[in-house]
Amino acid sequence: MKHITLLIAGLILPFILVAQHIDWEDVSSEYELPGGLKLYHGTKPDHAAFFAYYYEVDMNDPDIAIRPYISSTPMQVHDFSSSVGAYGAVNGGFFAGSASVSSVIFPHEVAARNLTSVVRFGKTYPVIRPIFALNNDRSLSAEWVYHHSYALDDIYIYDAPMPYACDDPNPLPVPLKEDGYVYENIAYGLGGGPMLIKDGEMNITYCEEIFWGSGVYLTDYRPRTAVGYTAGNKVIIFVTNHMKIGDMAGELLELGCFEAMNLDGGGSTAMALGEESIYDQNRPVPTILAVVHTDSLNIPQTPTYEEFIDTGDEGVTSQGDWFATANEGYWESPSMLHVLGTDDSYYEFPLDLPAAGEYEIYAWWTSHANRSADTPFYIAHSDGVDHVAVDQSIGGSMWNLIGTYYFNADGEENVRITAAATTNQFVVADAIRVVSYDPQFGPNQIASIAPVDDISVPFGTPREEALALLDQQTTITDTRGDTHEVGLFWESASYEAMVPGQYQATGVFELPETVEQTDPPTPLEVFAQITVEEADDTGLEDPMTDSLYIYPNPGSGMFTIGGLTGENALLQVFGADGRLVYETNVAGRFNIEVHLEAQPAGLYFLRLSGSRDVQSKKFMIR
Repeated sequence: MKHITLLIAGLILPFILVAQHIDWEDVSSEYELPGGLKLYHGTKPDHAAFFAYYYEVDMNDPDIAIRPYISSTPMQVHDFSSSVGAYGAVNGGFFAGSASVSSVIFPHEVAARNLTSVVRFGKTYPVIRPIFALNNDRSLSAEWVYHHSYALDDIYIYDAPMPYACDDPNPLPVPLKEDGYVYENIAYGLGGGPMLIKDGEMNITYCEEIFWGSGVYLTDYRPRTAVGYTAGNKVIIFVTNHMKIGDMAGELLELGCFEAMNLDGGGSTAMALGEESIYDQNRPVPTILAVVHTDSLNIPQTPTYEEFIDTGDEGVTSQGDWFATANEGYWESPSMLHVLGTDDSYYEFPLDLPAAGEYEIYAWWTSHANRSADTPFYIAHSDGVDHVAVDQSIGGSMWNLIGTYYFNADGEENVRITAAATTNQFVVADAIRVVSYDPQFGPNQIASIAPVDDISVPFGTPREEALALLDQQTTITDTRGDTHEVGLFWESASYEAMVPGQYQATGVFELPETVEQTDPPTPLEVFAQITVEEADDTGLEDPMTDSLYIYPNPGSGMFTIGGLTGENALLQVFGADGRLVYETNVAGRFNIEVHLEAQPAGLYFLRLSGSRDVQSKKFMIR
């Protein structure tokens, strides 16, 4: 594959160096553009008819973003841009009739997918093509992907397209999932091809993506559209009226693109600024790539319940003379067609719902001009049966919302598609999707952890005593809004009882049986600060005097400790880690021998504590 790519790059390089000089002018001031968006106009001094434009979209600006749109009714780009309230837009990926044959990805939804195969020489060739994506963290990416199904988690990224040569007579096997990996963090995506720039280098994988035989050529000058992004997280959205693919790739590289890919071109190339056309050829398109305010991303909630019911699934019943369509783009089992007839010919999809609640009902079909524009859908729900007339001549190979209904989950509810239509020739039964966002259906996970209070302790307070003074419980809240008291197990590795200062303690806990962990996991811990106060050596009234001594210091293990106290007092020796290694009671004037030969070398603390005073000394064991 690399040899093919390098050969193409070698063929186009002379055009880049010799013929590819564009003078760019920032024309943003001529328009009312939002912050983060610029528009540039390009001309060639030696080519009066040539022009190009590009948007520079600064994705570091939190108020601006990009996203694709798809419509079941194709529109001219400026009308499409106006209808969705975009700042600007260009035409999207490839299409056939009114259906996109390039990916259109929304959060939690595959509205359209790249072709998974093409026919050449009467043979079917599996194919991997690119997608330009906005990820959940607002990062950008251009990746080679293959849709193993219409499910979002079946979009797989591959490190390279398939190793075809131009006019390759031999189709390769379908890509294996284990050779790629799931595209997990995609928010929005738009397909196209071929890839132009990858990882900062020109990489036109025209042959590998099987654009030969498609009408997309490397050698012709024509209108073109492309999209790329820079290392600085700026999107470049490019159109021109007269360039070769290789020349355009070279120009995008000059503009700083780290990755870029081609979109549909030729008669589809168009650019709009709001509702105003900057360049178009009066051709309606079903998809656009739009520059929008961030609010227009409209990232929906994550479904807490989602079920797909296909024509071939267990429990689905039918009556009448249904037959499988020859059209591609069905869900999993083939779309089933029926000539116009009566309600006695039907496909019925049972709704085995987990609990009573509100659910959205979507439907999938393969569209065609001969499909009915008023196919009857009957939805049996808690308040009866609703009849919805659905236009199946459009909106094919995507999920279409039929309606939102409340269901009792009594086992009697279903969706029925019948042949009792009155327009065109056929009705379609394909797949049903059921969605709910009700928290009762989702996992009951930890949502928040209540903080705990910091504490202060007197100088010399042993570690275990200090930890025992911390809150021994905290409150967690789950995703259903319920609260739970959980016990805390505290530790503080750095705590030193005889050294004034601040120490962090960590309290860990276990989740109740009714609460689940999140993904990625939430740390099951809280933190508190323990402040060890300074020793108070000034309050020497009658009980004790500041006469505490120890010698030799440092010593090898046997020490003489003495002092004077006017009350019964506690004499203690602690290790630097807070361990109590010796204690005794003393009163009056005292002078005692203490044997610590069994203790390891290091720093130790001597503490004399009475009812109203504490004295302390540091000493070393050698």
